[in-house]
Amino acid sequence: MKGDIMKDLIQDIYPNKAQYLEGETVEIVIEWNPDIKPTDVCISLVVSHLDEKYLSITKAVDNKSGNSIIEIEPLQVNGYGVDISIFDEEKIVATYSTAVDVASSHKDSPRYGFLSEFESDDVLDDEDVLSMKKLHINMVQFYDWMYRHDDLVNEEENYIDLMGKKISLNAIKNKIDLCHKNGMKAIAYGAVYAASKPFYENHKDEALYNSNMQPISFIDKFIIMNIEEKSPWHRHIINEYERAIRVLDFDGIHMDTYGYPKKAVSKLSDDNHIVNLENEFPVLINNTRKQLSKVKRDVTLIFNNVGNWPVSTTSVADQDMVYIEVWDPYSTYNHIQSIIRDTRRETDKPIILAAYLKPFMDEGEEAGAYALKILTAAIISNGAYHLILGENQGVLTQGYYVDYTKISDNLFSEIRKYYDFMIRYSDLFYDKSLIDVSMTHAYGDNMEYVFEGDDFSATADSNKIWTIIRESADTKLISLINLKGNDVIWNKGKKQSKMNSAINLKIQVEKEVEDVYISSPEQAAPVKCPYNIVAGERGNILIMDINKLEMWTVIVIKLG
Repeated sequence: MKGDIMKDLIQDIYPNKAQYLEGETVEIVIEWNPDIKPTDVCISLVVSHLDEKYLSITKAVDNKSGNSIIEIEPLQVNGYGVDISIFDEEKIVATYSTAVDVASSHKDSPRYGFLSEFESDDVLDDEDVLSMKKLHINMVQFYDWMYRHDDLVNEEENYIDLMGKKISLNAIKNKIDLCHKNGMKAIAYGAVYAASKPFYENHKDEALYNSNMQPISFIDKFIIMNIEEKSPWHRHIINEYERAIRVLDFDGIHMDTYGYPKKAVSKLSDDNHIVNLENEFPVLINNTRKQLSKVKRDVTLIFNNVGNWPVSTTSVADQDMVYIEVWDPYSTYNHIQSIIRDTRRETDKPIILAAYLKPFMDEGEEAGAYALKILTAAIISNGAYHLILGENQGVLTQGYYVDYTKISDNLFSEIRKYYDFMIRYSDLFYDKSLIDVSMTHAYGDNMEYVFEGDDFSATADSNKIWTIIRESADTKLISLINLKGNDVIWNKGKKQSKMNSAINLKIQVEKEVEDVYISSPEQAAPVKCPYNIVAGERGNILIMDINKLEMWTVIVIKLG
C-alpha cells in the first residue's frame, strides 16, 4: 500500500481506560479509517517513561474490524508515553502518539471532569464518557443530578429538579456504570447547606440568618442551612450523601459551597449566636468521612473552596484533595500560581483548580482556545490539576455547568495533546520533591539560570516568556510559557503567541549532566538537546540553544 495512504490508515489511538490501577493489563485501542480497504499492517509500539524506552512491541495487525486492541503487560505506577509507527516495506510512513497513566489510586492524580445531562435521551449515550476517557479524566463530577438539594435520591424513574431540568434515574445509573468500566470514579454533587424553600418552611430553626435576621438565600431558589454539628441539618445532609453512595453506587461526594455566607446567625434553641463557617466546614467534612467510610472504604471527598476560601481550615480536614474555585480578584496567571504555591504550604494533597473560561462564550472558540492552552500550561507547570472539560467535548465558562460550551473536533484534538503531555510527564510535573526556585535562582543577582535572546520573566508578564523553574537534587525542570503578544489575565481571550528567534540558556550545574531533553504538547516525545559544559566563575555552566518555542515548552536536565 502506498505510504501516503497509510498515513491516514489510523483515525485515533488511545488507552481503553482513563487510568489503570497497578496490576491491570493495559489496552491500547486503534481506530482504523473505515474508508481505507482492509490490509495487513506492520506497526511498532513503544512505551516510554519520560525519555527512557520501557518496552516495545512490533507486530502485524489488520484493519478488517472497526477497532484493534493491543494488550500490554501490567506496567509499574507511572505516567507513560505511547508512540506508534506504521511501516511500509521497513520504512516508517506515519507516527501517532498517546499516553497511559498507571496509579495505585485515583486519589494520587485526580483529573476532574463533569457530566450534567441525564435526560431519558442520555440513557444509551456513551460518547460523553468516552470523550473524557480520551482526556484521561479519571474522576467525573455528576453535576445537578439530584431531585432536590435536601432530598438527593428520587425513587421515581423520571423527575424534574429544582432548576427545571428533566432527569432520568436510568441515565444516571448507566453513566455511573460506564465511568466504572472506563477507569473513572463517579462523584456526586451535593451542596453542603442548600435547601429548597419547602424544606426551610418546615425547619426554620435549622437555617442561617443574616444580621437583619432574614434567612440567607441563593439565586432565590435555595435557603442556606446551619451546618453546625449540633444542628439537625448537619446529620441530615450527611445521611443524604450516604443514600447517594448506597443506592446509586457513587464513589464519593463533591461537597459544594457558594462562598457566602462566611459568617451568619444561628437560631438554634432560641440561642442566637454567630456561626463562623470556616471553623464548621472541617467538622462537617470529618463527620462525613466517618459515616461514608462505613459504606464504601475508598470513598472520595472533595470540598469546594470558593474564591480560595477557607483553604487554611479545610485543607487539613479529612478530604482527599484540595479543590479551589477561582474567581476575581484572582485574575492573573500570577494569582493562579500563588494559589497553588500557598496551598502547597498548607498541605501536600493534590490541588484542583476550577477556573472557568468566559472567552469561549464571549469571544469565540479561537480566543478561548489559546486562553485554555496557556491556562492549562500554567496550572500543570505549577503541579496542579484543572476542572474545565467534560460532557460532550464541553468546556466550562461559568459556575452553572449545565450551560457549558461545546468545542470543535479540531480543538478537542489539540487539547488532547496537552492532556497526553500531562500524563507522559506527570512524574515530573507532580513530583513533590521538585522545589520552585523561579524567584530565587534567576534574574537580578541570581545567576543559576540565565535566559538570553528574548524578554523573559520569573513572573507572568505581558508580552514576555514566563519561566517556571523547579528542581531537585537530580532534576531541573524548566517550563517556558510563551506570552509574547498576550496579556496575563487568565479569563480573557488570547491569540497565538508570537514566535521568536533562537534563545540561549546558561544553567549552573553542580553534578555531572546525564541528559538534556526538550518537549512540548505538539511534539510529545522527548528530543535530546545538544549542550556544552564550560567553566564559569561560579562553577560549571551548561549552555544550550533552543531554535523554536511553542506556546508551552519544557526542558528537562537530568543530573548524575
